Amino acid sequence: MQRLSVMSGGMPVKQIRAEAIKRCGLLMGASLFAVLVGTGTAHAQAADTAQQAQAAENTGVEEITVTARRRAESLQDTPIAISAVTGAGLQERGIDNVTQIGDFTPNVKFNSSVPVSASNATAAIFIRGIGQNDYQLSADPGVGLYLDGVYISRGVGNVLDVLNVERIEVLRGPQGTLFGRNTIGGAVSVVTKKPGRDLGGALEATTGSFGRIQIKGNVDVPLAEGVYSSFAGFYHKRNGYVKGVIAGAPDLGDTDNLAGRFALRLEPSSDFTIDLAVDGSRTRENSAPNVAIAINENAPAAQYWNAAYSGAPGVCLDTTNPARLTNTSCYNSQWVVGPYRHGGTFTTVSNVFNRFNPKPYQSASNVNIWGASGTAEWKVAPNFSIKSITAYRKVTGFWTRDSDHSPASIIQTNSDWKQHQFSQEVQLLGDLFDKKLNWVIGGYYSDESGNHRDLVEIVDAVFLSGAALKGQSLAFFGQATYEVVPNLNLTAGIRWTQDKKSFSNENQFVVEAGFLTGAPLNPDGSGLKNGDPLMGPLGRTSSIKDKAWTPMTSLSYRFSPELLTYVSYSKGFKGGGFTQRVFPPFAFIPSFRPETSETYEFGFKSDLFDRKLRLNGAVFLNNYKNLQITVNDPTLGFAPIIQNAAEARIQGFELEFQARPVDGLRIEGGLGYLDAKYRNVDIRALNAGVTTATKLQNAPRWTMSAAVSYNIQAGNIGSFQPRIDWSYRTRVYNDAINTPLLIQDGYHLVNAAIAYTDPTEKWGATLGVKNLTKALYLGSGYADSFGGVTEGVYGRPREWYLSARFSF
Repeated sequence: MQRLSVMSGGMPVKQIRAEAIKRCGLLMGASLFAVLVGTGTAHAQAADTAQQAQAAENTGVEEITVTARRRAESLQDTPIAISAVTGAGLQERGIDNVTQIGDFTPNVKFNSSVPVSASNATAAIFIRGIGQNDYQLSADPGVGLYLDGVYISRGVGNVLDVLNVERIEVLRGPQGTLFGRNTIGGAVSVVTKKPGRDLGGALEATTGSFGRIQIKGNVDVPLAEGVYSSFAGFYHKRNGYVKGVIAGAPDLGDTDNLAGRFALRLEPSSDFTIDLAVDGSRTRENSAPNVAIAINENAPAAQYWNAAYSGAPGVCLDTTNPARLTNTSCYNSQWVVGPYRHGGTFTTVSNVFNRFNPKPYQSASNVNIWGASGTAEWKVAPNFSIKSITAYRKVTGFWTRDSDHSPASIIQTNSDWKQHQFSQEVQLLGDLFDKKLNWVIGGYYSDESGNHRDLVEIVDAVFLSGAALKGQSLAFFGQATYEVVPNLNLTAGIRWTQDKKSFSNENQFVVEAGFLTGAPLNPDGSGLKNGDPLMGPLGRTSSIKDKAWTPMTSLSYRFSPELLTYVSYSKGFKGGGFTQRVFPPFAFIPSFRPETSETYEFGFKSDLFDRKLRLNGAVFLNNYKNLQITVNDPTLGFAPIIQNAAEARIQGFELEFQARPVDGLRIEGGLGYLDAKYRNVDIRALNAGVTTATKLQNAPRWTMSAAVSYNIQAGNIGSFQPRIDWSYRTRVYNDAINTPLLIQDGYHLVNAAIAYTDPTEKWGATLGVKNLTKALYLGSGYADSFGGVTEGVYGRPREWYLSARFSF
């Protein structure tokens, strides 16, 4: 890990920072300077020997280099609300994929399984109450996810495994200037380790609850002078934690994932580097672990099943007969058997539903991902560099959903997904006026296409309700930081973005009208029949074009080497899109407009008491307009649709700390507060049940976390490090209309572990427990009034794990 620190002694801060950045690439893993004692001693004597610097590093809080502003700089020099965790920190927490960082990052929430989706490889990221809870191809996420600077455009495939990761950065607030569209809530940047110059590597094997078997490893292989490579692999398999209660009901929530990454670094000269990488993953799992929370047997689809397909209508339709609650042919509350059990058998009464998509209906969450990227950096002159990032990524998937969670066929889906993207970014970076001015300008282009065949069955009626999408995005951006006077820096930047998207209705038609045949459900009042389009005449295409300017500006002042403060303004926008789920049919292809977010922020960063305590904080006010809300509007039909239906005001703060009060003892924690309110809602939101009194989804008022670890030296035996992690979040509303059954009250999560490292620091082992207190909490959910089911995904129960690792 690269490290930077702050030095005093009367030296100008800009000179210190430039010197630190210059050396961090040559002295990876070591701090260069010591932090002076006290918080107000800007002119105290600096430590000037390597021995003193190393001693400070051993006792002080770890320094982390980040690239949140597209250049390497210390976390403490970056005037942005940012959390960063290193690869070592991820290992200590027992984190397997990127979604788990939400447990300890203030005002951040990850939904590891998105409502309505049945894919285990789809997550919804919310930062400061802003995100997107729908995975559909034609809707953009609200938080940008980046892998080595490459934007991952869709939610499907964004559950990245922790594979040879150097660090993860979480940037809160709009990042529209340097990161672009769809970062109105913030951005998550995953940075992998570059190939090392020496032969070396690590291997770790883990076992645990639910028959867990996990193996991951990496090796650096130098091929020649200036040619270095690395290989990393990951395999994880475990049984499901949601058990099927009847024959034919599979166990859900299992893991079966294989991933790998190859990286090659070329250094033709000291001023020119090329990083090439190829990564891929393959999952073959059962459907996401959704369970029934409640069932309404009087809903239209439920009543039709009980009347026409149960085989016992006299019993199933008689709500006064208690026998219906034990007759497994009936569809009613007897199938509410959660939170860790379900009765879905993934069977269908429709032959066409079983054979219409490329794969037959069965429990599955299969995703294949592969990507390739190339990053070239050329230092043209001492104060001018060029950087190019070229990438291609492809995702194919197949997943199914048995929404009734019973042997019945009330609401079921069968999805086939294909999506790929190409992107090219060029950055020009430099400095002027004796490094008083640092600047970056650049351009970005991406091209994306996808085809989602989302087949939906309602009893014996079958619809293809998918999307065929093409999109291009073009952007130009620039940002500069100028040192107005010593320690006072002004940063300003702006980005222009143009998005184009086209939606074809080729995947939008009635396959089999079933029990809805003849019902007056078409826009012209005619009856429904096989082959009818769901969005106007088949063969129609709709296009939208969005343009946006997203500026930012900040003013930062370093009162002392230990204290930096800043104020900032930033704007972001999230692209418009199309609603791919409609029923009854529409006469047109429905679309929605972009949403925007503007944030005013004040923050500070401090290293106190000889860098034994780090305290960073931010206070913010966000104006959030044209919210894209996923709602069920009864005036428009039964399907969940996305509409621009509200404006909101979100304000709050974050506070993070890290402390090393004595040798070996580390304490860290975070606190986040959100006051999120709708300011205006229009008639579309009101029709769906959203009012100004409704709470924003996935925006808990308080998020808290803390961790304590202590390194115990045991002489020739080695060392032991016990660790405990705690997190808490207050009430979470899991859908836009605040369905009571989908409200999760405040809950605590506690993880504990003890790690052993041998004296050579080559061997180690960790024994840990996750969710130690068996907390029961709802991570996401969805209510379907037509089908009569309210469903959701509960967090994993208590689990133990034992891992052993070896490095060389």
